[in-house]
Amino acid sequence: MTADNAAETSHKRYAALDLGSNSFHLLLAEFRDQRMVRLHTDRAMVRLAEGLDSECNLAPDVAERALEALRRFAPVIQDLPLDNVRVVGTNTLRAASNRADGFLEAAEAILGAPIEIIAGIEEARLIYSGVMAAADGPPQLRCVVDIGGGSTELVRGVESPRQLQSVSMGCVAFNRRFFESGKIDAGKRNNFIRARRAAQAELQELQHIADEALVMGASGTIKSVARVLNNGELLPILREDLDALADTVASCNTVEAIELPYLEPQRRPVFAAGLAILHGIFRELNIQQMHISPYAIREGIVHDLAGRAAGGDRRADTVANLMERGEIDPGQAKRVANTALQFLGQLNPHAQVAQRRLLHWAADLHEIGLTLSHSSFRKLGAYMIEHADMAGFSKNEQENLAYLVRNQRGDIKAVQEHYGFHPGSELLLCLRLACIVHRDHVDREITGLDLSAEGPGYHLRVPEDWIYQYPAIEDLLALEVQCWEDKGIKLALQHI
Repeated sequence: MTADNAAETSHKRYAALDLGSNSFHLLLAEFRDQRMVRLHTDRAMVRLAEGLDSECNLAPDVAERALEALRRFAPVIQDLPLDNVRVVGTNTLRAASNRADGFLEAAEAILGAPIEIIAGIEEARLIYSGVMAAADGPPQLRCVVDIGGGSTELVRGVESPRQLQSVSMGCVAFNRRFFESGKIDAGKRNNFIRARRAAQAELQELQHIADEALVMGASGTIKSVARVLNNGELLPILREDLDALADTVASCNTVEAIELPYLEPQRRPVFAAGLAILHGIFRELNIQQMHISPYAIREGIVHDLAGRAAGGDRRADTVANLMERGEIDPGQAKRVANTALQFLGQLNPHAQVAQRRLLHWAADLHEIGLTLSHSSFRKLGAYMIEHADMAGFSKNEQENLAYLVRNQRGDIKAVQEHYGFHPGSELLLCLRLACIVHRDHVDREITGLDLSAEGPGYHLRVPEDWIYQYPAIEDLLALEVQCWEDKGIKLALQHI
């Protein structure tokens, strides 16, 4: 195979790496005639959640165990284009993200790809996408359940999700909470029953999520239970069989005493906790049978990446939906976006696609807070963006978007940088200048204006005849120079 052919083939390949609370999973796949083909899979049971203390610090030995797994995974993805790779961190890294900068930076250095911390609802969406990719038969109502190490995701939908839920209970988290001593039957207090009741309590507001739906389970805990019940096969889990298995495990004195056929040794330490959660789900949601999906979040990520490559980016759909719900003026969003991108093209002709997308989406959403408040719309808009469930977006992307929207005009607020959030001045300057040019919601060409980077700051050249037509803009630009000076960055304004 020639180098050109090899490169062409690599561009059709996609890699998904799920940094879960219990295990890390790698999937390398490609599409042939629109059908996903799994080329390589790998798994490491790192039990990341075990290393998280009460202050959300990650224990060094657990962090090193995780990094060692990533060193094994890295060669599989290192030759792929970055746009074809997505590495996501779920529940444990969500909890530790503000204190795990060192771990995340080390992980990125090993993999050569950034780690995206995703919200529980985004995790649920990707799981559903993966399960649906393997679903057979005509469209029908489904309820998908995925028990992870730190959280459990439940999704109800048909061809697309209608209800997405992420619940804070997982096999590693419950193992620490109920089985840390290693005991199951502790006399008057049976820890298995306590764990099951706790799972049921978490689900009380979701009692109807599985009603009239084909229930499907995904990922390690559920697959492990299915194999134990079905002689190693991934056949459906029946309620009566699960009840019997739960009774058997609950009667064991310790976790180490659990002896079951087809139970993997590395799964045993968290099996009782995962089974208690699953049994609680069956009981609280009145499930009689659960089918097993061979696909889960990794396959969902790969399909998402392929969709982006084909122009079907879910994030763009999310922004469009937010614009509609927020009653944003599409004309103003378009003119600000076009002008901001023109400024960015002058400032940095080689700007990355990801930067251009972020700037475009920030322009699209820059007025999202106006329906709530005219005086505080920037602050409210930023809050909405940072805390909303935005399908397709990572938490890092939402934080960067919120920063741009918050600082589109006025004083530029100081921020605390951390992994995945190192806001530069380029995108913000382009957005702020575009907002100044179109402050009155009027189409206006910027022909003749020239924005460049010079030394430690920027230089904006404005034709005299252009500025003469718009005296209000001249005043706003003078204020802009002062705002950047207050931030310690020079913005030189020159009339030509």
